[in-house]
Amino acid sequence: MQKYNIIGDIHGHAQELKKLLKLLGYRENENGFHHPMNHQALFVGDLINRGPDTPLVLEIVKKMVLNRHAKAVLGNHEFRMIQNYLLDPDAIDSKITGFVPWIKSLPLFLDLPELRVVHAAWHFPSIEILKSKTADDELFIKSTMKKNSPLQKAVRAILQGIKIPVPPELRYFDRFGMRRKKARIRWWEKNKLKFCGKNFLPYNEELEKKKFDAHAELSTVNYPRSHKPVFFGHYCLPNSEPKIYGNLVCVDGCVTCDKTLWAYHFDGTKITTSSLVGVKK
Repeated sequence: MQKYNIIGDIHGHAQELKKLLKLLGYRENENGFHHPMNHQALFVGDLINRGPDTPLVLEIVKKMVLNRHAKAVLGNHEFRMIQNYLLDPDAIDSKITGFVPWIKSLPLFLDLPELRVVHAAWHFPSIEILKSKTADDELFIKSTMKKNSPLQKAVRAILQGIKIPVPPELRYFDRFGMRRKKARIRWWEKNKLKFCGKNFLPYNEELEKKKFDAHAELSTVNYPRSHKPVFFGHYCLPNSEPKIYGNLVCVDGCVTCDKTLWAYHFDGTKITTSSLVGVKK
């Protein structure tokens, strides 16, 4: 069967990407990176922003995709860039505008025979709404900018995850030190009426015992253990937090915060931590 290397959010860190690809056995020539055993790389999105070299990351991944050595899905950063480009093309960094047509050609998710890939959440109702949508459709992009439209909610669910409002008296900060009014929760857990830091993704120790009432923006949907595995990114998990939840694997270990870029080598066998691979900056 086809073997895959699922690579987490790169966010413009080209040198870490090169190190990781080489560690996974990929070789580089004039046509870009390829694997001698024809393994295929799968990128979970958020190729751009934050890091020092977004154009080089895009060049590497684009070559791999065009040469069929990789597939990639859109992350929330790419999708927001597509929206901004539609509103004002001049607002986009001139160094990456040439990549925009290719970025718009990327799918919102992958449903392959062996596995599934999405940036943030395999939310079944949202996947169903979006299964025929493509980012090169301007009408679709415009509809995702209409406040609380079904398409906007669906895109947010799969690219940003499921969120809950955090009571103002509870001071909640993300991993970048920014105070947040909403928290991302574990989208595969059953619907809850009470939450605490244990339900956040990533886990929040300070609010571990602070239970509060909240209603999620969208209902969470149980992901059955009998289904094929889902690989996703987005959540900036610290090194101390598990990345595997049964048949669900988060490969975003936050290259920006923790200087580690993660991947999972999938060969069709049981999901295990021994198949996680990471490189430090």
